[in-house]
Amino acid sequence: MFFSSASVMQTHQREQQDPLSPQQSEEGSSNLIRPQKPPNPLTASKSHQELHRELRMTHKRLKTHTVSHEGKTELQKVLEKRRWEQRMKASRDQEEAKKNRSPLHQELLKRHQRLEKLERDKEPQREGPEFLRVKERLRRTAVLEEGAGGKEV
Repeated sequence: MFFSSASVMQTHQREQQDPLSPQQSEEGSSNLIRPQKPPNPLTASKSHQELHRELRMTHKRLKTHTVSHEGKTELQKVLEKRRWEQRMKASRDQEEAKKNRSPLHQELLKRHQRLEKLERDKEPQREGPEFLRVKERLRRTAVLEEGAGGKEV
């Protein structure tokens, strides 16, 4: 009895030192159920695997051929083309809208453009920051008030 308890103690000490010792793994594999991850139905599906394989292949292909001779990826080219098409469509729509305008509307637009041009021509006369213009205006009003006050007295 004493001998068997000593061997049990030694086995217990070995387990604490090396939890996956070769003896234990051989003995324990038949008695223990090893935990396994449950299969994910999404990743196990055939369509998902095919899609993932295609993405990996595309990524690998883009990795080697990422930048074309112009220095742009395929996605950038497609987005740029889409933006260009949208701009062209918008400009065509504007041209078509110009053709279908009434004479009154056309005259109003001409007048509006003329007024904008006059405003733009006046802006260069107002040189300098706005605070200087405001200060000058205050000086003028102060001079006018003093002049008006002096005449009454």
